[in-house]
Amino acid sequence: MKVSIVGSGYVGTTVGACLADLGNDVWNIDIDEAVVAALNEGESPVHEPGLDELVAEHAGARFRASTSYDVLPGTDVTVLAIQTPSEPDGGIDLSAVKAGVRSIGEALASKDEYHLVVVKSTVVPGTTDEQLTPILEATSGKTVGEDLGVAVNPEFQREGSAVADFMHPDKVVTGTGDDERASALLRELYDPVLDSDGKHIETGRREAEIIKYANNSFLAAKVSLINDIGNICKQLGVDAYEVADALGADDRIGERFLRSGVAGGELSHR
Repeated sequence: MKVSIVGSGYVGTTVGACLADLGNDVWNIDIDEAVVAALNEGESPVHEPGLDELVAEHAGARFRASTSYDVLPGTDVTVLAIQTPSEPDGGIDLSAVKAGVRSIGEALASKDEYHLVVVKSTVVPGTTDEQLTPILEATSGKTVGEDLGVAVNPEFQREGSAVADFMHPDKVVTGTGDDERASALLRELYDPVLDSDGKHIETGRREAEIIKYANNSFLAAKVSLINDIGNICKQLGVDAYEVADALGADDRIGERFLRSGVAGGELSHR
């Protein structure tokens, strides 16, 4: 499949290199000329185990980068992977995402065939339908559900294991609503990484958006709780690791994320 990815940070670069390694023809788009030059020279702008090797192996062949959106019409799917940093009031800054969507729409205006735009950026429920889709339709002159598809596909990578998390996911979440063409494209795209243990959860766009927040919140709460338990154990002279091991033996709790540390840590918070 031919895939374009807008944004070449942690998520965009990792997803692009992994998709190229799976046999797809990938274009990464970024406004930073230095990042684009590095990718085309086979150098990753971010550091993750295994990522440097993938970028070096596929650069100039199945994995290329550009500052121009002109390559988008020649692809089947465009993935939006632009960061949504937090605002002082706790909201998210959508300015870069909206600018990216405008550029995507303008680039697709001349394309006659169906094209799927996938929002991988972390956005609050309703953002894709209420804010991003109207921009995309206005700039492309197309109608979502007819000659244009929109999907939400949150990422669940962790810093330090992003490549492994993408290649061997616990789950893949795709929100396409009732657009069967979008669903079919995403099934084809992710089929190589969905083995017998990986689950493909197909749902609506709003549901996919909130699944990302729910996932992050649940993991953060789990780490925060084990930190508090660890502090109590320390005060009582109790071995916190033995306590954590006992908790992890309970299937209802699970052993993962039961080591004291900073809550969160997912690069896709970015």
